[in-house]
Amino acid sequence: MSTTAAPASSARQRLARVLLVLAAIVAGLATYGLGNGGTFYFRLAAAPFAPAEHGPYYRESLLHVGLARALGLTGDIDVFRFFVLSFFWLGLARLVVVASRRLSLADLALVVLVATFHPAAMIAHSWTCHPDALTYLLTITLLFARHPLACAGIAALGAWTHLPMWLVLCASAIVLWFAFAEPRARPRALAVLAGLLVGAVTCKLALHLCGIGLAEDRFAAAAAHPLPVLLRYWTDPGWPILYTLSFAHFVWLPSLLLVLRRLAPRAVLGLLITQALALGATFFTEDTTRVFAFLAFGPLIYGLVRALEVPAPHRAYYLRPLVLVGVLVTLAAPKTFAWKGRLHDLDAPRAHLRSLLSPR
Repeated sequence: MSTTAAPASSARQRLARVLLVLAAIVAGLATYGLGNGGTFYFRLAAAPFAPAEHGPYYRESLLHVGLARALGLTGDIDVFRFFVLSFFWLGLARLVVVASRRLSLADLALVVLVATFHPAAMIAHSWTCHPDALTYLLTITLLFARHPLACAGIAALGAWTHLPMWLVLCASAIVLWFAFAEPRARPRALAVLAGLLVGAVTCKLALHLCGIGLAEDRFAAAAAHPLPVLLRYWTDPGWPILYTLSFAHFVWLPSLLLVLRRLAPRAVLGLLITQALALGATFFTEDTTRVFAFLAFGPLIYGLVRALEVPAPHRAYYLRPLVLVGVLVTLAAPKTFAWKGRLHDLDAPRAHLRSLLSPR
């Protein structure tokens, strides 16, 4: 009896995990819609290595457009959008797989709720053609990777998506591994640095060999912003910009830090460093919500998973209800993102998705 019950229970757990991912996909589309911008990436996918003497900075985001080109997904822009968004879905699936090894089903569902209703999910849907969804998948995969060779490969691939953001994400992963006393943290960190170097060099070399000269890369574009302009990006929207960075998940961040303090005193410092890195990098960008969301989300979800895996006698009873409150407030509150100092709603992405679903 016990031998048959165990496989049946395992099958039910696998089914529950699949249903969690499917529910998150449906909830994400229903909540955020499907962005209709970023058409320049779709045009780039038709010829990602076409020579250009003064190419725009986004020409260095080669991985997702190169994959679309290789798979022949350049004929219909909406097919391209769903292809890019599928990397976000794969990121959710990867998160469920790694978290299910550590958490109960109830805690796993809580993590999926956070992932589904975080600004990173909103940006992945509303900025659909951009490389963010792929960056999301690579971030989750890197943070929970164990083998140094895998870490090196992931780090190299990430350099072909959005190099400045990926530098910060790699630094955050290394900080977290040491702060949480992860096994083999040093060889994994060295592997990430090696992979990052290989990825950056090969990406730049590919651009050079194909005759693509960037007029201004992302580093130069960020440095070119005058300080008064950067300040206006933060001050013109007023206090709502703080909400766009992480929605209501700031509600439970203090309790997460308290729980992590019990797990490892350095863990709190590590998580705070990653959030500070995200905020510092975001200050130099035009799309404040987008950049902070994708830089801060990975470390935040990593910290949440580690906190929820604390054994029962040492668990803090207040973390789970506060996380749930944060998700509920996020659901009830307006969802906006800031770009160039102005707040934008999701009317256009929602209308675009409705137009695709309506009978023709």
